[in-house]
Amino acid sequence: MTFLSPWMLAGAAAVGIPIALHFFYKARYQRLPWAAMDFLKEAIEQTSRRLKFQEWILLALRCLVILLLALALARPGLDAAGAGGRGEAVDAVLVFDTSFSMGADDGDGKTRLDRAKEAALGVIESLPPKSTVQVILCGDRAENIGPKSRSNLDQARQLIPTLQTTGLSSDFLPGFAAAHTAAESGTAPVREVYLFSDLQKLGFERQQGALRDKCDELRGKSNLVFVRCGSEGRKVSNVAVTDVTAVGTIPHTKSRVPFVVSVKNTGAEVAKGIKVGLELAGKQVQDVVQVDGIEPGQVVPVTLTGNLEDAGPQVLTVRVSGDRLPGDNRFDRVILVREAIRVLLVDGNPNREMPVESASHFVRTALTPVAQDRTEDYFVRPAVAAASEVGPGMLANFDIVYLLNAPAATPADPRAGLPADFVARLREFVASGGGLVIGGGDQAIPTDYNRVLGSGGAGLLPFDLSGEPANATETAPFVPAPESVEVPSFLAAFKERPFSDALRGVTITKLHPLATDGPGAAGGRVLVRTGDGKPFITSRVVGEGEVVFVATSLDERWTNFPGRASDAFVPFTQYTLAHLTARKVPGGTRTAGEPLVWHPPEADGLFDLVKPPRDGEKDGRRVRLDKARAGAGGKATLTATDTADSGLYRIVAEGRPDSTGPVFAVNPDLRDSANLDVASVADLTKMLGFEPAVIQAGAGTEAAVTQQRARREWTEYVLLLLLLAAVGESAWAWLCGRAW
Repeated sequence: MTFLSPWMLAGAAAVGIPIALHFFYKARYQRLPWAAMDFLKEAIEQTSRRLKFQEWILLALRCLVILLLALALARPGLDAAGAGGRGEAVDAVLVFDTSFSMGADDGDGKTRLDRAKEAALGVIESLPPKSTVQVILCGDRAENIGPKSRSNLDQARQLIPTLQTTGLSSDFLPGFAAAHTAAESGTAPVREVYLFSDLQKLGFERQQGALRDKCDELRGKSNLVFVRCGSEGRKVSNVAVTDVTAVGTIPHTKSRVPFVVSVKNTGAEVAKGIKVGLELAGKQVQDVVQVDGIEPGQVVPVTLTGNLEDAGPQVLTVRVSGDRLPGDNRFDRVILVREAIRVLLVDGNPNREMPVESASHFVRTALTPVAQDRTEDYFVRPAVAAASEVGPGMLANFDIVYLLNAPAATPADPRAGLPADFVARLREFVASGGGLVIGGGDQAIPTDYNRVLGSGGAGLLPFDLSGEPANATETAPFVPAPESVEVPSFLAAFKERPFSDALRGVTITKLHPLATDGPGAAGGRVLVRTGDGKPFITSRVVGEGEVVFVATSLDERWTNFPGRASDAFVPFTQYTLAHLTARKVPGGTRTAGEPLVWHPPEADGLFDLVKPPRDGEKDGRRVRLDKARAGAGGKATLTATDTADSGLYRIVAEGRPDSTGPVFAVNPDLRDSANLDVASVADLTKMLGFEPAVIQAGAGTEAAVTQQRARREWTEYVLLLLLLAAVGESAWAWLCGRAW
């Protein structure tokens, strides 16, 4: 318990007054002997005990009256945090949940954030004079936005209507941590922290243990109130765009490409009348398609087709409508529309007389799956070179490199295999976003490969080779297992028919064993295994690029994988090409909250981050970035972390137009709408370990806040007891016939 006016407890010392009167105020009289009194002596002795008992009760009632008066003047409360007495100044901290689920419409035309703003203004109106206000925004990070003068409530009133949702997901721990810091900096005798939120379960569950501790810490010094902005029982109808990908081809100029849009119903009811549209570079490329009857939790693929005319980075935008949560109804992806893709095939056995024994023959055929007379005009342009002919300067003109049974240099004869300067440049090529595919064979000697390309050298092998090739027979070959295909990966389609059937048709008689354990295995990933668990296709991300290793040969000497006996090689080659070329896209696609990283060609000078315009803004806001720093490989690196809003960002040099520089598509964090369940009071009590004060945002918010403050002070109850004690004392004194 605490007291708003503890000095008033000194008045309790007045309890000595009735005690003094009781013992020292006596009626004065003289003793007169009277024989008749002897007869009354016995009766007086009988009544004296009754009179003393009545006087003791009267004394206790009078002492109680004085004690209750002192207690009422001291204004008792629950504790130090809850001493929110009326009339006392309050340091109020208003924490707003700005995750995109707060943009949900509960059916009356108001979003949950609109309700939060109205409720917050009601809280400000209820504050006593000389109170202060601080406003904190909270998604999965916190930001104290003012006002500049915390005692200027008018500034806070003007600031609150400007708040908007972000693309972040719910996490209340950062907001409460910032609120605790803000509350501690206050000087008023009373501190109050309000969370304005739809109270989505995700915000409490992401860091539940730490959040529970922080709430206990807050409650020790502040009054903590949850303001529910939305209806606990109303279910929100929502669909989200989770992805959009090109199907069957690599985006290139003068082509019409089908894109598959994944739409998921994250609500609790069937979504009907959902409309899906596709835009490229801000222009609609196909009429809107309507989808009916998406069941809760169901993901529906929608195929939309767009014409690609211009080469370079293009923004592909999907928009949906028809639900009550617009925050996840837009999905942007930066795609690189290519005029041509140039592939270098480094062949260790370029047998021009018998091309069927050369891996480059099969790979080149799979890269250009068109009629022979059309290969020259096809957008994929492969070129073949012998391993002894390659040099570092060749890599500047290619997007993808294949090493096909290419021998590595040996200590005895460094010129017998891939040149050292070529391997060094190849490492830089991959790290800067290039793609590398390595096929095995009899010239892939394990010791030389591990020393030159593996963990002992350039670090380009997903896993080191662990020994001589494992042999099988044609009657009992190694067979890839479709059920082993890693998901998610660019080969995920091989887990399902018809590609899974094609993969089962592959037979392998020789296979490189790989060391999937040990220091050199860190970062490697097995994408496909054989039926007996041996790695078949593996990969490793190196810098901004990626390496894919096939543990058998890519000609027909070890396997039928590249030949006509298998229908798997062409789709494998196309999926690999699409995946590796997609990594080298200026800018890129990110999720809200993730940093944007760019390597400017010139490190000198200043750069700005151009953020997407918010509601009511025509142009994006420019934010100054720190200077470029040397990153991996000595490359200049710029990093932007202010990415809470979803939309299109650019990093541009100072003084350059907003349209220059790489474009980044930042999409909302879909964890916020993956589960739209909100927490009840019982849920909050279980998760936080105490029953919190929860009020509903609405017309009565101001009155509810005032009532919450009144409940924290016991003065009314003490005054009521004082009245009852005073009435009891008066009645008892009258019964006893006492005048004072």
